[in-house]
This record gives sequence, C-alpha cells and structure tokens, in this order.
Amino acid sequence: MVLLDIIIITSMSIFAVVSVVWYFRMRKKMIVLMKNITEDLERIFKPVDKTYVLLGYLVGYRAKYELENGDKVYILFTTAPRYSILYYPILKILKRVDRLEIAIANYNRYVSKELHAVLASDVRTHALLLRDLGSKKEVISTRTIDTAKGQYIVYYEDSGDIEFMKKFLDVASLRVYRVSAFTKSNLVGLVTEIREGTIPEAVKLLREVNRYVTKTK
Repeated sequence: MVLLDIIIITSMSIFAVVSVVWYFRMRKKMIVLMKNITEDLERIFKPVDKTYVLLGYLVGYRAKYELENGDKVYILFTTAPRYSILYYPILKILKRVDRLEIAIANYNRYVSKELHAVLASDVRTHALLLRDLGSKKEVISTRTIDTAKGQYIVYYEDSGDIEFMKKFLDVASLRVYRVSAFTKSNLVGLVTEIREGTIPEAVKLLREVNRYVTKTK
C-alpha cells in the first residue's frame, strides 16, 4: 500500500506541474492571439471610435467600431478554452475552435433582401439564427445545399441566391458557420472560425456578402 500511495502522490504531483506549465504556455499563446487579431481588425477597419467589452479572462470580447464613412462594425471574438489540459481532449473531440462573429451596419447602403445560411451540423448556431429570424422563418424559402465544406441550410427570398451562396461557401478558405443579411436592421453578418493571420480573409468574406445583398441608397 505504501508503494501504491507513493506512486499515486508522485503521479498527482507530476500532473499538477504539467497542468501549470500547460496553462501558462497556452495563456501566453492566447494573449498573443487576441492581441494580433485586435491589431489586424483595427488596421483593416481603421475605426474613428471603438469600444471593447471583455467577456472574461482569455474568453474573448465584444467590440463596436464606428468608421469614417458612417458604417458601424460589431464584433464578437470568442476563444476555445485550450488552457485547461483536462478539457483540451474534449475540445478536440467536439472540434471547438476560436470564432469570430462580425457584422456591418451600412450607412450609405441598404440590405435589399434577406439571405441566411447556416452549417447544418451546427445545431446551436442554427437555433440562434431561427431565434433572430422570428416570424420571418415562416414566410421565407428554405433549401439544404451540399458544399465542399458540408451541408448548409439556406434561407432566401430570391432563388438566384442559392447559386451565389453555394459558390461563396465552396471557395471560402475559412470554415463559415453562418451568414446573415437582415433587411429590417440593415445588418450583414458572418460567423467563421478564426486563426492567426486569417482576419483579412474573414473581412473579405464579409464584404463579399455585403456587396451582394446591399444597394446604394
């Protein structure tokens, strides 16, 4: 029993040390990631005014940018809690990744039609989309499409939008979880995975959808 107790105590001590080392190593990486993503966002949008609200230590943040042309950009950046060595294997199994939700409220343009797409396997994001659609989901058309990134459920008003959305999702270099264009709030948004150095691509995708669904006032 004494030998077994020593083995258990030694194993627990080693695991405790490994956990601490892991935490500080991943903490540093996540802080650098958040800093670089924020710098990339500000470099691209060049906001004249900005507001950040932290969601919690290493969790992420909400942000609002006011741009020189009158547009407003809304950002939600959330990280997967990879700093916990116990939770890390679960992250891999669940395929949890860092996400960026980014939306633009146009000042000089207006959203001319409703168009939404959501990754069919992402149940939670789909539920949020249905909540945002409200009664609109009863009158808008729906179709499931196959893309190179998986199946997506598309909510649309114009049947021609199906082809646009399929091409858009097929060639996107990032995994897109949701695309939304709301006529009532004049808002165009995108939810995508995010990694170091991919902010330019995420913004490019948002702007592509924005150009497609909006018209000049």
